[in-house]
Amino acid sequence: MPYDRWHKSRPKEGESTCKEHGKVPTRDHGTGKRWQARWRNREDVQQTELFRTEVEARRHETKMRSGVDDGSYINPRAGEVRVGELALTWLKGHEHKNPRTYRRHKERILLHVVPTAVGKMRVKDVNASSLLDWLHDRRRLLESSTLRLVFDNLRAVFDLAVDDSLIHKNPCLAKSVQDAKPKRGGGGRAELTLTWEDTEKIRAELPDRYKALVDCGRGLGLRQGEIFGLSPEDIDWAHPDGAMVHVQRQVVHDGSFLVYAFPKGGDDEDPKDRWVELTDDVAIPLREHMQKYSPVEVTRPWGSKGGDPVTVRLIFYTREKTAIQSNWFNSYRWKPALASAGLIKPLESDAKGRRWEKSRDVMMHALRHLYASMMISGGVDVYTLADRLGHADPAFTLRKYVHRVVGAGSKVRIAVRSAYTRAA
Repeated sequence: MPYDRWHKSRPKEGESTCKEHGKVPTRDHGTGKRWQARWRNREDVQQTELFRTEVEARRHETKMRSGVDDGSYINPRAGEVRVGELALTWLKGHEHKNPRTYRRHKERILLHVVPTAVGKMRVKDVNASSLLDWLHDRRRLLESSTLRLVFDNLRAVFDLAVDDSLIHKNPCLAKSVQDAKPKRGGGGRAELTLTWEDTEKIRAELPDRYKALVDCGRGLGLRQGEIFGLSPEDIDWAHPDGAMVHVQRQVVHDGSFLVYAFPKGGDDEDPKDRWVELTDDVAIPLREHMQKYSPVEVTRPWGSKGGDPVTVRLIFYTREKTAIQSNWFNSYRWKPALASAGLIKPLESDAKGRRWEKSRDVMMHALRHLYASMMISGGVDVYTLADRLGHADPAFTLRKYVHRVVGAGSKVRIAVRSAYTRAA
């Protein structure tokens, strides 16, 4: 039960009592809050907190003891740490993982969490309203796709707070915040961003040495960096199930420096490599490409700029026999092909720099979307498709691609009509 700070619990005989309460006063009589709640935490260490009334103290004491008993206990003072401080702690936990990913995390945390109003708040004080204000403030500075990544980092920081028993639940998961957070692009659009006919036009407009890139995107579902990192040693022509491609590396940027790395999300413990079927339709143009442009050995660091050098025979490379830099390729090879195919506006002759119109939906990644949509239309189950695309979560694959299936609406109509016909 609560402890009365103002009066002695075991007074000596003959001690004077106070006029107000008729009890023997302590040295603290009349100073501060009278009632002290006492309980022991999960480590069996006594904790205390002061209250004005006995009822408040008893209520808090009961709540704390119940929390210890049922495992839901949160130290009332635990959430005193500032969000920015906790974000830096979370960041340290990622320092020794993928160095390129760590640098991106660090930039987002230092620019868009630590110096903000939310970053300066105590963890326990952050609520849905705080996060809605933060989202509103960041939207003025960031594109939706970037803000979504920053929000994901902030959500992970609050996940750490929950794991450390600083708070009961993650405020980022509140319904009002989930409704307001930036959504992934493409949600809800029924049409494909690139059709097969579009990719044929693009292929025709690309320089000859890059035409087969289109086949690797739409026929294998590879990411751009995975195509750039493809080697003839990755192809198993004699696989018992037919020719297969082993996707085990990509060419990516570490700042402005090109490096080899595991496929997206991979590390030494889980490289995220995968196998994808190589059909004759893709194998033929790929063989023709390698006959015309023999694979060359290109040495780049592994993982980061300071990583160990690794030599790979690349199928696709520049005229200078170097690995393909994605920014250069996108601006000087892919977008000109898009413009020639009539899919984006051409560059204005008097414009400064190379300012193409926004074309995110028709960049090389759209070839991967086309592959996924064709697989779903062809009846490939979502678990197999997720494996071929390198997605850890089949539910993500389903959410991302189910709306992209060409003719899905007409198939729904046919299915309903067939059911009514059978019932008639």
